[in-house]
Amino acid sequence: MGLTFDQLYPGTFIKAGEMHGKPVTLTIKAVEQESIEGDDGTEKLKVVITFVEIGRKWIANKTNGLRLRAMFGNDSDDWIGKRVTIFPEHNSMSESGFAIRVKGSPDLERTMVFDQKLARKKPVPVKLEKTTAGKGEARLEEEQPKDRPEYGSMEYPDGLLDDLEDGLKGGFDDMGGRQ
Repeated sequence: MGLTFDQLYPGTFIKAGEMHGKPVTLTIKAVEQESIEGDDGTEKLKVVITFVEIGRKWIANKTNGLRLRAMFGNDSDDWIGKRVTIFPEHNSMSESGFAIRVKGSPDLERTMVFDQKLARKKPVPVKLEKTTAGKGEARLEEEQPKDRPEYGSMEYPDGLLDDLEDGLKGGFDDMGGRQ
């Protein structure tokens, strides 16, 4: 099987298409609100979760926030250090046809059911499972492979940067030499 489009173009945020249809369990490192630019160019405040195992982030919508609250409590500080199992679910509203949903957690004592209530909708019973981390799960890649240097972090031969800066100040002739 080849790579999905989301795997070909990983970004700062985790995408459902990267999960090969499988769940993945990650440990919550931080829960914050960030201003994120939407497709329409406007900034919106979103819940962003970072993880211990991977440097990439996850934008947790309200559906997933309600599931995290049901498992770990009302205070997001209590979520830190907890493991969450997420999985790709079919969703006709998303560009890829999938959305990331919370499946459960290995940290649950047992599988639980709660009534999820979203605005202007009837409550829906949702099952959150006690999951087993690692078995049959997807592996998410980092945005930037660790064996490649970050942009701007390359080592340059002695004097090259000085030559470039001098060239920018004084200009170059048409043959590439200094003026």
